[in-house]
Amino acid sequence: MTSKQRFQAVMNRQLPDRLPADMLWPRSETLRDLRNHFKTDSDETVLRKLGVDFRWVGCGEKYPEFEKKCNREMVGDTPGAGKRYIFHDDRTFEDEWGIVHRIGSDGKYLEWRGGPLVDKESIGDWQPPQMVLPSADAIRASWASIKEYVLIGVVTMPFKIAWHVASYEYFLAQMALDPEFVETIYERIYAFETAKAVRMAEAGADVIAIVGDIAGSNGPMFSVNMFERFDLLRFQKMVDTIRAANPTVKILYHSDGLLEPFIPALIKCGIDILNPIESNCMDPADIKRKFGEQLAFHGAISVQKTIPNGTVADVKNEVNERIRTVGYNGGYIVSNENSFPYNAPLENVLAIYEAVQAFDYASLRNG
Repeated sequence: MTSKQRFQAVMNRQLPDRLPADMLWPRSETLRDLRNHFKTDSDETVLRKLGVDFRWVGCGEKYPEFEKKCNREMVGDTPGAGKRYIFHDDRTFEDEWGIVHRIGSDGKYLEWRGGPLVDKESIGDWQPPQMVLPSADAIRASWASIKEYVLIGVVTMPFKIAWHVASYEYFLAQMALDPEFVETIYERIYAFETAKAVRMAEAGADVIAIVGDIAGSNGPMFSVNMFERFDLLRFQKMVDTIRAANPTVKILYHSDGLLEPFIPALIKCGIDILNPIESNCMDPADIKRKFGEQLAFHGAISVQKTIPNGTVADVKNEVNERIRTVGYNGGYIVSNENSFPYNAPLENVLAIYEAVQAFDYASLRNG
């Protein structure tokens, strides 16, 4: 079967020849190790050798006013390497939203340092960055070499952008104290991200992924009531607008953490696939039992415990367990829950894809 056929089968709650596999947001260190292992200089070759069925893509939007001000390219293994930013000093930089980040001392991670609406009583004349979208034809052409795979176009959950722009604590406070502030910023960010998503849907993306955490390992970042008040109708409109542009596209939503309280509301919003079902704080088998008729699942292979700390046997056992308890009637895409830690053992990464290929899928069909 082709990658697209496998994907269609699991979305129809059927078992393909094997479950489709993905690699979620690999860090540069992981890709470098894999290139060395397979003796290639091509990340695409790596994905093909592993049997990865998905390709995460963007639309190639431009930010002309921001790009005029950029003064340096991010280098090394820091997230965002290869892109240009406005650097304030060697470790502090600003992105197109005016959000300020600082590179950690080890160069591996970023920390949030500020945004243009921090502690502002009103948003004033603030607007999202000036953006120029390429045509659907141009985007489609840029994807031509990988069109045989399942293409996932990525946009950002507006809550994530909003709190980065205004600060986490302040934006949560505004939900209770100044709903108009939240409503106004949301209207602008939802419209911005929807425009990108629609253009990728028009270009033929198979999936649009809306990415941004609304939960942590201990529970929701804000109440379900607040989600229903501020996000529900806007999220529904976003999904409906994307589907109007491409009725066959599937909607994936990503949030780490203990997301279960939000799942019924997310189903109302019209999502098709939930990622990552973080096994550190939710039981993937239980989530499958409760919501498997309404959602497909993506992820559930632990990057906090098993991948960095387990043996190859541990990893393969976890993959096998997930396939048995989450993939038994389709509806499951095997993947790491989030980026592999930069020092994850290579053999453990390889073990995921070896286990997917080796699993006895006839055992699922035979009960």
